[in-house]
Parts: sequence; structure tokens; C-alpha cells
Amino acid sequence: MRDQKVAFFVDDDADFLGLIPASIQHPHFEVRTYCAENGYRIVDEVIKTSPDVLFIDFTLPRVNAGQILPILRSVQRFSNLPIYFITGLPKAEILPFVKAMDYRGILAKGDTFKREVLRILDALDRTVSI
Repeated sequence: MRDQKVAFFVDDDADFLGLIPASIQHPHFEVRTYCAENGYRIVDEVIKTSPDVLFIDFTLPRVNAGQILPILRSVQRFSNLPIYFITGLPKAEILPFVKAMDYRGILAKGDTFKREVLRILDALDRTVSI
């Protein structure tokens, strides 16, 4: 059993991911990142990492996160995994693609990103039973 839960961030923007570990720090979550060069490899990385929450860029090379989500949900241990889409696009452009999907939210890259992620991690930390 791990000492900390894992918050896993997946994006194809290495510069963005490079900022995550320093800016997103939570006492009960280990922050891990994965730079996606090929969206299809993400499923393997998520399975290896077995995160407690997944933050995934919506627009990835060769595939979008909306195409990956059903595959992850088909794996029993990820059927209830909290998944949040990350985007640099306006949320309104993504909503039509994810309308019927099982995800927790869409987070915009920008000024409020860190605050939103920390709020989510705090909420998840409170909901875990001991």
C-alpha cells in the first residue's frame, strides 16, 4: 500500500508538465506526470501508475482524451476513477465531444488551474474512508 495517493497528469506539452510538480503540492498526493507523444500509450501508463485521480489533456497526439476515456472505464479498477480533462481551448469547444461521458470536470490551463486542482485534491482527500 502506498503512503500517498497519486495524482497523475498527462499532457503532450512538456513545458506545462514541467511546472506541475513544483506548483501542485499536496500533503496527501504524490504528483506524477507523463508526456504523451502518442495518445494510445496513455492507457498503458495509466494502468502502470494506477492513479487515484487522473488529469488528462483533451487534445493529444493521434487521439483525444474522449477516445481514451471509454477504454479506461472498461478496466474494472478505473470504472470509478475521478478523471478531469485539461484544456487550453475554450471549454465550450470540448463540451459537445464529452457530453455523454463519465468524467468529473474540465479544467482550463491558466490562472485558476492550480487553485482548481488543489481544491479537487482536498475534496478527494476528504472523501477517502480510513
